[in-house]
Amino acid sequence: MYSKRDISTMKNMTIAERKAESMRQLKASFSAAARNGTLRSRESTQS
Repeated sequence: MYSKRDISTMKNMTIAERKAESMRQLKASFSAAARNGTLRSRESTQS
């Protein structure tokens, strides 16, 4: 899946780097779910 970073590395990152790392992990998770067929979506309802 993805490699986890240790806390000391995360603390030394800037805010922009932490956001980029979070987005990378989110994209990896989304891609893995799409490949495995476990991606779930909700139906939108009109109010």
